[in-house]
Amino acid sequence: MAQWKFLNNVVCKRTVQSWLIILFVWPAIPFVVVTLGLLAFSYFPWPLTFDIDAPVVAGNKEELIILIHGKDDSPDTWPTAFAKELEKSVLTDTQQVVTVDWYEYSTNLFRSANNARRIGHQLAEVLLENKQLKKVHVIAHSAGSFMAYGYCEMLKEINPEVLVHTTYLDPLGPYSGFQWHYGTQNFGSCADISDAYIDINDNVPGSNVPVEHTHTFDVSALRGLDKTYQGTAHMWPVQYYRSAVISGQLPFWEPGEEVLERYPRRQQTVFEGQ
Repeated sequence: MAQWKFLNNVVCKRTVQSWLIILFVWPAIPFVVVTLGLLAFSYFPWPLTFDIDAPVVAGNKEELIILIHGKDDSPDTWPTAFAKELEKSVLTDTQQVVTVDWYEYSTNLFRSANNARRIGHQLAEVLLENKQLKKVHVIAHSAGSFMAYGYCEMLKEINPEVLVHTTYLDPLGPYSGFQWHYGTQNFGSCADISDAYIDINDNVPGSNVPVEHTHTFDVSALRGLDKTYQGTAHMWPVQYYRSAVISGQLPFWEPGEEVLERYPRRQQTVFEGQ
């Protein structure tokens, strides 16, 4: 009897273990495999280099302004028109503006941020061959903000003497779809000067909250005052920034010490509507 009781306990335990494996372990295997696959797909450094033309800088230019579009966009979305406006009425003889077309590498949700950052690294290395450059101002929208960050990282690593100004327009927060607050916590950290412009009514992750290492301008309320604007909340900071620069009303276009003291890092200015 004791032997049968022992065998019965063993069979019961094995049956329970089998059912636990069937109910809880097996269903988790596809989830784990898919998650690991997405991580590898998002973070693996490929392609090794990107087929993107590096900006050609004229020999007499000391400051380069770089305009970068966001995910699924192109320079025609806003950078090309903004560049023409800057050339017409804002730039000095020692400044030059260029755009970056990275549409081909911006379409995938999980790869776009990783691609953008690595493109920034690649283009920054080429850019520093222009020894006359004293300042680089990178202005980026949405996922393009990771390219601005990549530019900044590499520029400062290779030549810390170059003044780097990064401007983030409704920047995307998640890095490769997993590190949810990466952009919010890191953008601006390597730059000499950094400012951000957000619309809190935007539902793009990370683009509706203050960016930690910048002075963040909340321009949400001003959207309702512009009766001609028909775009989305995500594009509004781009429109606000363009208008403010062209009209000469943006403190951070060429900020002096007084402006930097008035709008310090890690703080936010909220513009109120009327």
